[in-house]
Amino acid sequence: MKIQSAHFGEVDISDQKILHFPEGLPGLEDEQRFALLTVGDGQPINWLQSLSHEEIALPVLDPFVVNPSYAFDIRQEDIDFLEISEMKDVYILSVLVIPSNVDDMTINLSAPIIINVINNRGRQICLDDKQYRVRTPVAQLLRQATESGEEKHASADQKTE
Repeated sequence: MKIQSAHFGEVDISDQKILHFPEGLPGLEDEQRFALLTVGDGQPINWLQSLSHEEIALPVLDPFVVNPSYAFDIRQEDIDFLEISEMKDVYILSVLVIPSNVDDMTINLSAPIIINVINNRGRQICLDDKQYRVRTPVAQLLRQATESGEEKHASADQKTE
């Protein structure tokens, strides 16, 4: 199937790759069919492209790329709605805000998008956990991950001396 996209022009996607969001997304409740478009090999940012309105494309990222310690529980209601039988079949995405100065990019960690990769059914959920914010600076998360990695590396070096 050929679709028009906001950032890539005409794109050919397989019908099996269409993602279904029966409730839409918050603020986009009427948008129920999307395709996940990738920029290229090795690029972490993808685009959740509406199939009914080419101007609607959300930049998304696997949140574990910038926050390896990201963790939350998926409610049973969401598991049932998405028809998840095994957690290995779940793909998590977070919406990005990419301003003109990319150093100010933020990620929404308080409302992850959950996708069952077996049936391509998705839902954006709102976490009750107040530790995650809607606009978390990506640069801050990367800095923390680097510092955490350096601290672990330094600790390992000290133990071997």
